[in-house]
Amino acid sequence: MSKKILKKTLNGFRKNTLANPQVRLARNASIRNEVIELTMDWESFRKIDHSFSDIVSGEMPATNQKSSGRCWGFAGLNLFRIYLGRKHNLKDFQFSQSFFMFWDKLEKSNYFLESILKTTDLHWSSRLVMHLLDNPIQDGGQWDMWVNLINKYGVVPQSEMPESYSSSKSMRMNRMITRKLREFAKQLRESSQNSSSDSQMQSMKTDMLEEIYQMLTIHLGTPPNSFDWQIRDKKQSFSRFEKLTPQSFYNDHVGLNLDEYICLINCPMSDKEYNKVYTVEMLGNVVEGHSIRYLNVESNVMKQSAINSLKNGDPVWFGCDVSKHFHRDLGVMDISLFDFDSFY
Repeated sequence: MSKKILKKTLNGFRKNTLANPQVRLARNASIRNEVIELTMDWESFRKIDHSFSDIVSGEMPATNQKSSGRCWGFAGLNLFRIYLGRKHNLKDFQFSQSFFMFWDKLEKSNYFLESILKTTDLHWSSRLVMHLLDNPIQDGGQWDMWVNLINKYGVVPQSEMPESYSSSKSMRMNRMITRKLREFAKQLRESSQNSSSDSQMQSMKTDMLEEIYQMLTIHLGTPPNSFDWQIRDKKQSFSRFEKLTPQSFYNDHVGLNLDEYICLINCPMSDKEYNKVYTVEMLGNVVEGHSIRYLNVESNVMKQSAINSLKNGDPVWFGCDVSKHFHRDLGVMDISLFDFDSFY
């Protein structure tokens, strides 16, 4: 048997493929249509029931992260919306998603530059340095990164820092800031090789962060230091709160102690024991903030923990791989949702 693909083998592939009526039908359908729609198992979809035995009171309309990777922060703010809505009897409310994005990008920039300073003894081509340079300020994040941001910066209403073009479509902004951070990384490494002192390097870094701050301001706007907030509740009662800061707004109107929470994961790998806490080296945002912590538990423990929270009236922050067995427009996930085997 030949190890390479022979012409007569290809001729056989072609003949057998074109002789298969199911392949011809699938080809004709998929040439002009989305394969996800063609493989949808409508019987499985019909059986998905959105009525639940336990619901969380105070649920508000869904928010939209648009063309950005801020799902983790939107999920975090959705937790806060429920508690604030209960406190003030509100039908709807949104926190500023641009506000947390601004501070997350600035903190990630500082975290990246500090990581560069820690790795100046490594060659440019080392896997760690290349990893750091690959995507230093991506939109995504983890629970402990969220805790770091809220503990340090608080939150503001969306009206105080609305969405911008770049917050909703972050690719270009991220690309420009990443380009600048890579330039800064080169400068810091060169200064280290020239025997610059730690204080000199930190001074350089501060100047670099000011430039990043300016870029973020151009793209996202200026984060407010203080503001007034007024609302009208479901009973049309009017309230006004003056001289709030982002931190006081969170403490007085949301009030969750995020340090009491831990992120559960289910990682069934042979080298990852259950009931132990794991972290990821050089993953984070706020320097000297919480490190990333994952408590690895069995799937039934995670399931029961979520059920207990919901029965207690508390919403659950969670992340999952939504690209698998997921129909975006219908908003459903089910491992039986698509019949790929029959289609192919």
